[in-house]
Amino acid sequence: MCVAKWCRVKVLMMTVLIGIAGSGSLFAQVEMKRSPKEVERTFFFDAMSYASDQANKSRVDVYVQVPYEEIRFYRDGDYFVGRYEITLTVLTSSLQMVLERSWMVDVRVDNFAQTTSNKLYSLTQRAVEIEPGQYQLNVQVRDFESQKTSQVRRGLLVSDFRKDPLSLSDIMLVNRLTTDGEKKNIVPNISGNVGHLSDGFFIFLEVYGRTDLDSVDLTWRIMNLKSALLFKRLQTEVVRGKKAQAFLKIDSVTLPMGSYVLTVDAMERSSPEGSPALNANTSRTFHVRSADLPPAIVDINKAIDQLIYIARDSELQYVREGTDDEERRKRFLEFWAKRDPDPQSPRNELMEEYYARVEYANYNFTHHLEGWKTDMGMVYIRFGTPENIERHPFDQGTKPYEVWYYYQLNRQFVFVDETGFGDYRLRYPTTDLFGRVR
Repeated sequence: MCVAKWCRVKVLMMTVLIGIAGSGSLFAQVEMKRSPKEVERTFFFDAMSYASDQANKSRVDVYVQVPYEEIRFYRDGDYFVGRYEITLTVLTSSLQMVLERSWMVDVRVDNFAQTTSNKLYSLTQRAVEIEPGQYQLNVQVRDFESQKTSQVRRGLLVSDFRKDPLSLSDIMLVNRLTTDGEKKNIVPNISGNVGHLSDGFFIFLEVYGRTDLDSVDLTWRIMNLKSALLFKRLQTEVVRGKKAQAFLKIDSVTLPMGSYVLTVDAMERSSPEGSPALNANTSRTFHVRSADLPPAIVDINKAIDQLIYIARDSELQYVREGTDDEERRKRFLEFWAKRDPDPQSPRNELMEEYYARVEYANYNFTHHLEGWKTDMGMVYIRFGTPENIERHPFDQGTKPYEVWYYYQLNRQFVFVDETGFGDYRLRYPTTDLFGRVR
């Protein structure tokens, strides 16, 4: 049964897209051509590898963060209760299963407003011991009340920390760090987004060395995706025994919205005479995103360009002519506020749907062009998932082609791969396709 609010939102979303892009097929499902990727982000997870006490193994800490708004709560006396199941599957690079773990999570709150919050979340952590190597981690979250299931997969290189006389663990981003005497309490940042942390954030890692290692110099660097250096700091860490824990505070986030690479290089401060200094390094990516934008948006200027399939030329020009990124962001949000199917909700479901389609197109249709710029990406973003697809990759006497059917709209689209390299161009219809990039 459809909850009244979501039925209303679906109808409004379909109406808006029909009026602007001619689509009513928002929720039809069909298997697409290429490997699927979860683009609807109903939860976040992160995984980091550390040294283990077990011989020939390393420890992997897995964190799963589920926003309360993604949990279906029910009334239980004076409380509201939600329950979901997490399944972690570890696969080799050839997709052979190494292990699988499942656990239940119960959430109890006493205020209904908390159950729909996009700022509150449930955070759980599990540790597994596995041999060093390259793995695929698959995390599935199943809500018990709604029976909704979503999953995310990512790769992870698990290092052998015993192999070298100096090594570094993976890097953890930290939302909050508190101390209780000598004990430090860490609240990890699982989403990888630090844009909401105006007072700065911490970075945590572990340093592993031989027993006679005294101290190391750690050089922390932040670079953009073009390898331009934006931040650098050097600090010294004393290594007692075989392990040290290192924290670095980034005082404030002044980086523009986008994705960045954080690297840490370790260098032995004093090496035995005649021996080269030991060194090691580790790295990770993180993001600066606005809290009022969908997670799929990592570059505001590119997100503005991607409005081409839904915005009029005058609207697109107005947003682009903002004096700086902040002004363009405000104009971008004004554009979407006018199309919000449910202004009373803190979320703009239409904007989220649109950029989920952009992200899906980028994953499934990219070749020498980004997926959202291709003809298939254009049709998918405007009309959603086809209700049926005919594929003809090997028909004799014809080049590979596909036919996408939208029965509710009485429309079909024919794509032909003229080159044989997967570059499917739209061949029918060739008119009435607002905003075609090429």
